[in-house]
Parts: sequence; structure tokens; C-alpha cells
Amino acid sequence: MTEVYPTDNELENIQSDSETGVEYIPTGTSPYYLQFRKLLYRLLSAARRANDLRVYKEEGLNIGVKAGKFWVGTELVSYPGSSGNSLADDKEDIYIYLNSSGVLVSNEYDGFPDMAVTPHIRLAVVSTSDGDINSITDSRSGHNIMLPFGAGGIKKYIESHDIDDTLTPSESGSVHTNYGAAMPVVITLPEDAPEGTVFTFAVQAAYELRIDPDSATIRDSCGQTSGKYKYAGTIGDCITLIADENCDWVTIAKNGSWNEEI
Repeated sequence: MTEVYPTDNELENIQSDSETGVEYIPTGTSPYYLQFRKLLYRLLSAARRANDLRVYKEEGLNIGVKAGKFWVGTELVSYPGSSGNSLADDKEDIYIYLNSSGVLVSNEYDGFPDMAVTPHIRLAVVSTSDGDINSITDSRSGHNIMLPFGAGGIKKYIESHDIDDTLTPSESGSVHTNYGAAMPVVITLPEDAPEGTVFTFAVQAAYELRIDPDSATIRDSCGQTSGKYKYAGTIGDCITLIADENCDWVTIAKNGSWNEEI
């Protein structure tokens, strides 16, 4: 498709680009080569951030990754850049990413991992064959070098439940209430949740809000029995649970009277 440009007269009279600050070279400027270098300098300055964490081709099956930074919640992680990262040959798709610790992963062939289970920064999808790299498809734009909420961000959301529901790890960090319920509501925690998955529950209707750990254990002062739900029924009662390394749940904050299923 042909690009649409301003008129010739408009182009000749443009002095600079307001968004990037790149200056156009006036007609008849001398020495031209110096003005051209200034133009390149401005263009490269404007484009520099687009180079962060960019995957690029090297010789044979090797790729390099430019330096860059990204946020995991409130922690800024720096990647120093790397070169000579050797890829497997004859792979239709190789999913290149950084894990939440800033470690480069270049041996994933089935797809990018589940963000809720493995928080990561997606960099590129690379295709190889016959000892060479065929293509590199940039994947950075999907998250703008920032992990989404469910994978470690800081924004919270709240959901009201008037019927039973089962949560997923991708909802980590959210708040759940029984606002609008006309009967007891059971909210089931995700099975085998990754360590650090966290939920808050708040009673907002005068019916029992029951937190079911499935086969896991909610470790709380009111009980430690696996497979038993915890419940409260007074408006204002709330509890925050976080998954530990054993896929059980630890109480890290609580208000009101919570009890364990008999």
C-alpha cells in the first residue's frame, strides 16, 4: 500500500518533527554532510529506547540481545545484554524471553509459558534451519517492557461473588467479596498455585464467605487441616492468603472471626 505524504510544498517547509525533535535539513544547506550527521544523531536519539532488549541476528545460529530494563512489581530488573547465544537448528519457532530474574531463556519450542505460572518478558520468536537463522519476529510490544498485573504488577482489582467460583493463578493480587450474595458463597483457591500467589477475601454480605483450599491446607490460627475451608460471616471480616513453596496457603493478614470447617 502506498504511503500518504504531505504535499511537496508542505514537506519543503517542515522545520522539525514536534514529537521526536528530529530536525529536517533545509534546502540548500551547506555543508550538507554535517547537517546529515545531525539528522542521524537526532534520529538515533529518538529511536534509542526501541533498541532495549532487542533480539538480533549474529553469525550462524547465534543471536544477541541488547541491554535493557523492566519492572517486576516495584523492582527494576536490569539485563546487561548478551551475544553468542546459540540456538537449536531446524526449529520452526523458538520462543526467546527473560524470566522475572532477568535470565535469558532460548530453548522453549512449544510457546511462551503461562504468564501466571512463569512471569517473563517476551522478546522474540526465532526460526532456524540449515545452520542459519531464517527470521526473527519481535514480541516486545505485547507488554511494553512491563509485566502485566497478574504476573507481579502492583494494580489490584476487586470482584464480587454472589455464587460459588474457582480462582486462577492469573488473578493473583485481587480482592474477592460476597457483596450481593443471598446465601453462603464458596470461593475455591487454585490448585498447585505458584509460590507467591496471593488473594484477599472480604465479607460484604451477612452470609458465610467460605475459602476452599481444595486438597491443600490454609495455615491459620483457627486450623491447619488440609482440604478444610475457612469461613466468616460478619461484614468487615477479611483475610489475605499467600501460596507457599508447598502449594499450601499462609495467612498473612486477618480481621474478624474466621473459623475452620468442622
